[in-house]
Amino acid sequence: MNFEFFIAKRLIRAKQSKFSRPIVVVATASIALGIAVMLLSVFVLSGFKGGIREKIAGFSSHLQIVSYNVSNSYLSDPVTLTTDEQERLSHISNIKHITPFVTKGGAIKTKTDFMGVVLKGIDASYDTTFFSQHLKEGRVIQVANPTNEVFISKYVADKMELRLGDKIRVFFYIDQTYRQRAFTIAGIYETGLGIYDEKMLICDMRVLQALNLWEQNQYEGYEVLLHDFNKLQPSADTIYQMLNQDKTIQTIAEIEPSLFAWLDLLDSNVVVILFIMMLVSIVVITSTLLIMIFEKTETIGVLKGFGATTKGIMKIFLYKAVYVIAKGLIYGNVLALAAAFVQMKYQVFKLDPQSYYLDHVPIEVNVWFVALVNLVAVVVCTLALLVPAKSISKISPISSINME
Repeated sequence: MNFEFFIAKRLIRAKQSKFSRPIVVVATASIALGIAVMLLSVFVLSGFKGGIREKIAGFSSHLQIVSYNVSNSYLSDPVTLTTDEQERLSHISNIKHITPFVTKGGAIKTKTDFMGVVLKGIDASYDTTFFSQHLKEGRVIQVANPTNEVFISKYVADKMELRLGDKIRVFFYIDQTYRQRAFTIAGIYETGLGIYDEKMLICDMRVLQALNLWEQNQYEGYEVLLHDFNKLQPSADTIYQMLNQDKTIQTIAEIEPSLFAWLDLLDSNVVVILFIMMLVSIVVITSTLLIMIFEKTETIGVLKGFGATTKGIMKIFLYKAVYVIAKGLIYGNVLALAAAFVQMKYQVFKLDPQSYYLDHVPIEVNVWFVALVNLVAVVVCTLALLVPAKSISKISPISSINME
């Protein structure tokens, strides 16, 4: 054990004066609160982005393979993956699932009202887990055999005064005339993602293929679900290279650019919070160290009188200040993780789904983020301590001893 660490331990264990005790308590509490706010900010941001991303992916997956001439009119050219393309795509490890889809714009009309909607046609290979998780009434449609069942959102059901089992007519504008198809409501869902809940209906793909005069192997595109979303762009680039020239790839960020721009804006807000909390922690800990130094002026004079160097004394007080920082970090981490656990389990804090697309504050705990925030906090605060620690060099042994 070196000399500086030994003295620092004695000072830490020594009974603090009535003046410095509350200062140290406030410093520890401030650091704990600061680190808790920083961690919770990151947890909420990660959870929020993950929750929104999961809902968008539930409707349109992570990637879409579409015609090179794709448009936003729901009248794009049909595509079909060739045997060679399917073989090449099967070797991409990050692809979890590929399923075809067809969408078509239409309008629901009742005796009293009408409403524009978008029908999404699926086949038996479609993974309905997402809609099962957000099922409000009834069941998800079964498309193993041809069916006229439809799966609608609670928003559409309430708006059009529809109930489970009702028959609805959807009108499509095709070739300068209107065509209608009858559907039976098999289930009602609610995701809270308004941009989709307000228009999206799920039906049998064969109905829409027949309206478009397409063959059974012709689709608007293919949805690609990935194992790791963090590899979205590299996976998109790899898939694009394996497609023929008549097809292209769209990422989830390109499908919903406004939502992802909004999520990116949240990143800057969290950066501001992290900066402010870090600044507060730096001011508190440097002020606390100055108070520790001024309170032990006589001790510093004695140590210098016995031959201790300024550098060695600085290390003593740095050890003591780092102890306060470490204590605050431990309390802050416990507080943040406890709050995160309570929110994840009991969803105490609720949100308005109409405004935030989620019904509660989401939490996603990332161990690497926790480690990074703690490491940055320790490094930055410790470096900031070097400024007040230099005041030790200005303390004269003779004047401090005379003062005593």
